[in-house]
Amino acid sequence: MIASCTNDELPEPVEVPCDDVMPTYVVDIEPIIQQSCAYSGCHLGTAPGIYTSYEGVVAQVESGSFRERVITMQEDPNLGMPPNYAPGDRPADLTADELRLIECWLDAGFPRE
Repeated sequence: MIASCTNDELPEPVEVPCDDVMPTYVVDIEPIIQQSCAYSGCHLGTAPGIYTSYEGVVAQVESGSFRERVITMQEDPNLGMPPNYAPGDRPADLTADELRLIECWLDAGFPRE
């Protein structure tokens, strides 16, 4: 007689978030930045970085600041980007899909096109 292991549990599958997506700045990331970051009072003059171009964003990406503020500190209402005090016509939070695209873009070496 063979005993079965009814108490064994399989581990939860680990999601590899970037297996099915290869975001680029022009197609995927720029629209998110234009809506959430590049507006008066934020990354058009007062906050570090001018986010009107790829070059303006990449400077913050290369320093690690972009990942830290957008991904790592996303739950912080003041330091996470976008901040919770964003103007009413701008999102105070990024969606899960937007965060996934940004993280995949960063992990892929932040391709322009």
